[in-house]
Amino acid sequence: MNRTIFIDKNKCIGCYACIVACKVEHNLAPYPTKPPLAKPEGPELIRVHQVGPHLRGGDVHQYFLPIPCLHCDDAPCIHVCPFSAIYKDVDTGTTLVNEDECIGCKFCLWVCPYGAPQFYEGKLKLCDLCIHRFQGGKQTACEAACPARAIHVGSAEEISDMVGMEAAERAGKARRKKREDG
Repeated sequence: MNRTIFIDKNKCIGCYACIVACKVEHNLAPYPTKPPLAKPEGPELIRVHQVGPHLRGGDVHQYFLPIPCLHCDDAPCIHVCPFSAIYKDVDTGTTLVNEDECIGCKFCLWVCPYGAPQFYEGKLKLCDLCIHRFQGGKQTACEAACPARAIHVGSAEEISDMVGMEAAERAGKARRKKREDG
């Protein structure tokens, strides 16, 4: 089963629990040893971008967007790696890294449309969709930690079904609100 990740920007609250859970799960330095508010140490295999705040129609809008590796079907990072250090897991479709083969050339970073590749101590670090947790029947660390349930990992069919149901639910709520208001 090929797995994919879906992030609902309408649900993300920008709490950064996904980042901390990922760092803890992968034994990456989760907190700075420097003074408070210092930039976190180590790579962030999932990053959270803040968009806004900005004015639209007289209202202030802002949202957060977690961005991990999206495990592209035809991942450009795989094609550009001169030592084949990046590859696809045939069972899950997950893009993985053989760190022993990585020479740190950063070609993968140059071609990734999402800026997902992270380098730490000269080697590529990349979200692996917690393949070790999946093989144990568990959710990814970021999905399990998200209090807003904004992150979902599953097959394309599971994600499509879930997104369709949530869209129908939102449309129903909007229709009810319109009837109540109008």
